[in-house]
Amino acid sequence: MDKQKTPTPIEPLAVRNVDALRRLFADNEQLAFYYLESNTGTIIAAIVYIKVLIDMERLRQHILPQIGMHGRASGSDSHALAEAAAAQGFQQTVHDMDAAVRMISDAGIVLFLEGEADAYGMILPGYGKRSVTEPMLEVNVRGPRLGFIEDLSTNVGLIYRRLKTNKLKSISYFIGQDSRTEVSVLYLEDQADANVLQEIERRLKSITLNVVADSAQIEEWIQDSPYSPFPQIQNTERPDRVATALSQGKVAVVTDGSPNVLLMPSLFTDFMHPSEDLYEKFYFANFLRALRVITLFISLFLPSIYIALSTFHLEMIPTPLMLTFLTAKAGIPLPTFVEALVMEIAFEILREASLRLPQTVGQSVSIVGALIIGEAAVQSGLVSRPIVIIVALTGIASFTIPSFNTAITIRMLRFPLMFIAAWTGVLGISLCLFTLVLHVCSLKSFGKPYIPTLEAAKWRDFVGHYILLPIKKRRFSRMHTSPAAQGGSDHEDH
Repeated sequence: MDKQKTPTPIEPLAVRNVDALRRLFADNEQLAFYYLESNTGTIIAAIVYIKVLIDMERLRQHILPQIGMHGRASGSDSHALAEAAAAQGFQQTVHDMDAAVRMISDAGIVLFLEGEADAYGMILPGYGKRSVTEPMLEVNVRGPRLGFIEDLSTNVGLIYRRLKTNKLKSISYFIGQDSRTEVSVLYLEDQADANVLQEIERRLKSITLNVVADSAQIEEWIQDSPYSPFPQIQNTERPDRVATALSQGKVAVVTDGSPNVLLMPSLFTDFMHPSEDLYEKFYFANFLRALRVITLFISLFLPSIYIALSTFHLEMIPTPLMLTFLTAKAGIPLPTFVEALVMEIAFEILREASLRLPQTVGQSVSIVGALIIGEAAVQSGLVSRPIVIIVALTGIASFTIPSFNTAITIRMLRFPLMFIAAWTGVLGISLCLFTLVLHVCSLKSFGKPYIPTLEAAKWRDFVGHYILLPIKKRRFSRMHTSPAAQGGSDHEDH
C-alpha cells in the first residue's frame, strides 16, 4: 500500500509561500499575487489567485481596497488583519499548501499573513453560468418548467426549494484526481436505506478517474452491471422529479458541471414513467402508460416480426394481407431482411444527423429527409412500401419512450433481433424475448430488484410501480425498510 503523502506546511513568511505556489503553478501565466504592505513598507500579507477563475471586479473594487486599508492601519498586527479579512469573506482556514492549491484551483483566493502558520481562503467564482431554463429533453405539457443547469449550488438549491424540511441531508465528495469535481449526495434521512447510502459512498470513493466532467462518467462507473445494455441509474433534468424520488426513499447524486442528476436505486418502470404522469388524471396517465408498453414492443420487435413472417411463416398472415405483401414485394431485388436493414440504417443516420444540427434545422432534416428517402426508395424499386411503413412506425414508436437511454437500448437491440429473425424466424424471436426477460429480471440496482416484484414490496407499493392510482388513494412506493444512518469520514456534511 502506498504511503500517504505528508502535506506541505505553510511558512510564517508570506513571500516564501508565494514563491512555493509559483513553483507549483510553474508556466501558468494566469496565477496572480498581490502583496499588502504596512505604512513602513513592510510586507504583512500576500493574496494569491488565478485571474480567469475569480470575480476580478469584486476583488479590485471591494476586497483589496478594504483589506489594504485595514493592513496599513493595523501595521504588523496579523490578528486585526485576519478579522478584517474575515469580514470580507475569508472564512475558511487553510492549514497546508496542498489545501491552498486546491482552493486556488477551485476559483478561490488565499490570504497568507506574515507570521501566521495558517492561511485564510474564500471562494469567489467569476465565470459565467447558464440561467435556469426549461429542460431540453424532459419537456412536459403540464407541470413545472424549471430544469437543472451546470452549477452544483444552483441545482442543490432547486432541490431544497422543493423539499422544505430539515430531514433533507447533503453529503459532499470530491472526485477526480485532477478535476476534483464536487459531487453532492442528497437523501431524506427518514426515507433512504442506510445500506444503499453506504454502497453509494463506497462506489463513489472507488472512482479513480483523473477528470470527471459529467455525471454520465459516474453513472457508468458505479452501476451494478456495466456490460448490460439496459440503464440501471436514472438521470433527470427536473428538480420536481428529484423531489418525488427522494420522498420515495431514493438517493440523488448531483455533479458539479452537469445538468443531469442521478437517481438510485432505479427500477425499469422508472424509465417508462415521465414525471408528467403525476400531473395528469389517473385514467389518462394509465392509458399513456399502457400505450408506452405497446410502443416499446413495437419499437423492439415489429421489424423482426415482419421479417420472420414474410420469410418463413407466410401461412400465419391472413390471405388478403399476404397478397398485399406479395404484390408490393414483386419486382424488389433485395431480400426482406436487407430491405429492412437498409431502411433502418438510413433512419438512424437521419436521426443522428438531426441531433447534431441546430434544433430548427434538425427537425426539418429528420422529417423531410425520411419522407424523401422513403419515397425515392419505393419509386426506384429498391424497397417495398410495407417495409417503409414498418420502419416509420418503428421509429415513431421509439419516440414515445420517455427515457433517452432506454430508447437507445431498444434501438440497439432491434438490429440483432432482425438478424436472428432472418435466420430462425419466430422461434428465434421467442428465444430472444425469453433471454431478454431473464436478463432484465436478473439485474439489480444497488441491491434492489430491477423489475418490481410482489415479494420485494407491499401490494399497494407493487401496484403503484405499474398503475397510477387516484390521488386520494395514492401512496408512493418505497425503496426500503430501514432508515438511513450517516457515516464515513471522507466527506463534508451540509
